[in-house]
Amino acid sequence: MLDVIICEFCKWKRKRLFQIAYFTSFIMPLLYSMILSDCDLDDMMSVVREENGFLILIPFTVVIAAHLFFEEQDNDTLKNLMCVPVSKSRIVFAKLFVLLLFGVAYELAGFGITAVLAVAKGVSLEHWGLQLLLTIGTGILLWAAAMPCILLVIWFNKSYIISVIIAFTYTVLGYILHISDAFLMVPLGLNVATFLPVSMIFRWLYQFHSLEGAGNQMIDFYQRFSPYFVSTQTVVAILLAEALACMGLMMKIYQKQSV
Repeated sequence: MLDVIICEFCKWKRKRLFQIAYFTSFIMPLLYSMILSDCDLDDMMSVVREENGFLILIPFTVVIAAHLFFEEQDNDTLKNLMCVPVSKSRIVFAKLFVLLLFGVAYELAGFGITAVLAVAKGVSLEHWGLQLLLTIGTGILLWAAAMPCILLVIWFNKSYIISVIIAFTYTVLGYILHISDAFLMVPLGLNVATFLPVSMIFRWLYQFHSLEGAGNQMIDFYQRFSPYFVSTQTVVAILLAEALACMGLMMKIYQKQSV
């Protein structure tokens, strides 16, 4: 299994799309550092986790997943892997693990450039350890949040254009719902809001926001929103359960697809 993961990683670290996607981790921190004149480390890191994560990392994860899963079909090399033999389940797991590494590395790259920008702006690096843990955790959770979308890509088994459309639709829908009170301020339970990945991540992340220097409007929102925060254990349990369910379905669908 380790050999398969290493093989998938070596193939993709040389791809131009991987390099372009990794480069985008610097865009949002740079833009916000130029726009925000008065900010602290928490404000700057929240851009890495939220805007970078919700708007850029998720769609890139799905697009890269499409390339990973369609590559053997496009190059007609899947038969060779079956002869080694390597099971399709192992191939699926290896590709998803590479995507997990990409997600965490992407968030860490954003963390690194933001820390450099913070030092350059004279911003205190107080509580950087917590910010680092939150950034790593967000990378893992965003990978899990992309699983339903990747499942659709594998299920439809169509062109890259369809994959991009799916990724764009999923990203826009998730971002809209994560700022809607109707899907944020809902108690945990057997309801749609509890199983929306992006909304759940936001309900977990927001409780760590600093209110130092926040305006009355922000404090009022925090107070109204706080009863609906979710714990780390809860968000991890829900999103990883969804991810494992999606992975199981992906393996079954991938096994049934013709070689």
